[in-house]
Amino acid sequence: MDIHEAQALMDAFIENLILSGWNRKKTYEFIFYYARKNLSSSDHKKIPEIAFDYLGNIESSIIGHCSHDSFLIFPGEPTDTEELIAHIRGEKWKIDIENPDTEFSKK
Repeated sequence: MDIHEAQALMDAFIENLILSGWNRKKTYEFIFYYARKNLSSSDHKKIPEIAFDYLGNIESSIIGHCSHDSFLIFPGEPTDTEELIAHIRGEKWKIDIENPDTEFSKK
């Protein structure tokens, strides 16, 4: 499998999470906390730099460190562009309404 095929599979995986009703916070935590927590140092060394670049782009599209045209869109978020920008860049998505005392919500 080449890198483009792997990226297409990852894109499809993330799209399926969103279509399944996952929100921005849950998706971010799963990809960037769970995966990092469960990768060993030797696992990290085996991942090519291009994969980290790709994941960096995904992270930016979730946390808003990119053009608003590149934001991943999640159900239930504002549809107005300015409201969406404020929601994402203002980190309002980090607050878990169902579990406000979670570790990530406190950050």
